[in-house]
Amino acid sequence: MSGMHAGTGVTGVDAAGLVLRVLLLGGTVVAAGLGLLRPAVRGTGRATTWIAWAAAGVGAVAALLSIPLLDINVPVAVVHAVLLLALPVALRAPTPAAYLGFALTALVVVESALGHSPAEFLVTTLVTATAVTWLGLAGFALTLPAERRPEGGLRLRPLAIVLAVVLLAAAAAQLLLTGIADRRLLGALGAVLLLITASAIAAGVVVVLLRRGDPWRTYRIGAVAVAAAFVAWTVLPGIPAPGELPLPGVPRLAHAAVGDQDVPVLVTPHRPGKNLVHLPESAGDEFTVDAGGGPVRAVARPGTSGTWAEVDLPAGRGELEVHGPGATTGDVEIDTGSGPGLPAATSGDGPECASTALAALVAGQRVPLDGCPADALSVQDAAGLRTLVGYVQRNGAPGITVLGDDSPRSRAAADVVRDAARQARIPVGDRPAPDNALVLVGSWTDAARRLDTVAATQHTAPTYAYGVHLAPWLLHSPVTTGIASSAVPLRFDPREYRSLEYGMALSTSFGGEPPSVAGFHTWLAARGQRAHDPVVIYASAQVDAMQMDMPGMRGGMHGSEPAGQWVPHGTVVAVSGPLAP
Repeated sequence: MSGMHAGTGVTGVDAAGLVLRVLLLGGTVVAAGLGLLRPAVRGTGRATTWIAWAAAGVGAVAALLSIPLLDINVPVAVVHAVLLLALPVALRAPTPAAYLGFALTALVVVESALGHSPAEFLVTTLVTATAVTWLGLAGFALTLPAERRPEGGLRLRPLAIVLAVVLLAAAAAQLLLTGIADRRLLGALGAVLLLITASAIAAGVVVVLLRRGDPWRTYRIGAVAVAAAFVAWTVLPGIPAPGELPLPGVPRLAHAAVGDQDVPVLVTPHRPGKNLVHLPESAGDEFTVDAGGGPVRAVARPGTSGTWAEVDLPAGRGELEVHGPGATTGDVEIDTGSGPGLPAATSGDGPECASTALAALVAGQRVPLDGCPADALSVQDAAGLRTLVGYVQRNGAPGITVLGDDSPRSRAAADVVRDAARQARIPVGDRPAPDNALVLVGSWTDAARRLDTVAATQHTAPTYAYGVHLAPWLLHSPVTTGIASSAVPLRFDPREYRSLEYGMALSTSFGGEPPSVAGFHTWLAARGQRAHDPVVIYASAQVDAMQMDMPGMRGGMHGSEPAGQWVPHGTVVAVSGPLAP
């Protein structure tokens, strides 16, 4: 898990990193407390100095060990160690010790909270300040005789009450910020959060029970609870956060731990009845899924990436088992609710429908999936198809062959193409012709199968001399790679920043998943944006990269394939200017 030690640049958390973090921050807060509160006591004793050296030594060693063992910022680690080792030396002088204590306290806050939200920074500051003050006073209470402790400089009882209240407030805030105040508290992260809360409550109980008598007893006994809370808070970044709870009707994006493999799993529409379970191509093709009705093999579908399994999910809460190679199994929690199913999400256009659901989830939007792109032909896509027919006419094509399937969108799209062709006085039909232009308006799977046939035919005889043209929603790399080149009308540039940003976000979140036009529009809408440029015809072509044998190049390719590309190992370029329907 990344982000454990942002201030020193640690990029990952493992067992060694977690131990070093606890030793570093724990030693620092004890040493900082002794230094910061040094002006409040009348001198120090040998025992106090020993505690200061022990705490500083532990923290300094942890900081220096982090240099070879972890990827950290070396100057910051060295400065941290130097400040720690300087504090026991300066402990005899109240003012220098206080300055060093303050510097170490600030360093703990910065190293722990840098890069986090303002609310998290505030919680870190409160926890650190409480631990430094309480443990510093506890150190003096344990090592100094009564005559060396302050008599009136500190109001110890009110201070203890304030510190206990602050610690409890910080614990509650941390619980709310983590966002798992539900049944996920039963997991590892919840246990640590509850330990922090229980420790804060215990500190408050100590304050109440020991409100009479020697106030220093409060700090000596309460130090155990405060130390436990601080250590638990320190290890929080090393505890994996649980996934979001499933919501009925909202497509489910989760990760299944299958053996030593972390497998992304997408379930659409996440309703009772038939559902599609999608696994990315990076996971491999040896998976089955089981929702209680028996295992179903996840298989490839033409025109799509990864593998797909169609399963029946029961109503309500349950688990989806993901079985991988070597008898390994992972679980995904589901909650389909009790609403009606969504047949369109598991039809031939189901994978495209799933791409829109995935795009919304990647954009941070968790909303019910109430329909699919193939349910109807959009006004924008209809205009794009009319523009495409005009482009084909201007190129001199003597006829158009339009092919699709039985979905509502495909039938409506075929009608638009036929009507536009009649207005342009171009013959239109549904049979192959050597001199025609081909226009495909079906699903990804339908288009991929037809393109395979076209590619095979073109090797033996001239077919579609005026090119292969695709409906806007068919710009999807598993579809377009079926043929050497094709053209598609779009209202956005697949090479622009937003298009590539969407592609990279999708690829990162779901194991290299390729972008889709419907998914891109959904992703934009979730961000309050839309693609409304004039229609431009783009050509997609497969291009072989030049082989190179330069050291350090993956695969020996000339250049590298950036993430988020719409046509990997190929190109997509504008072949027209802005066009009117």
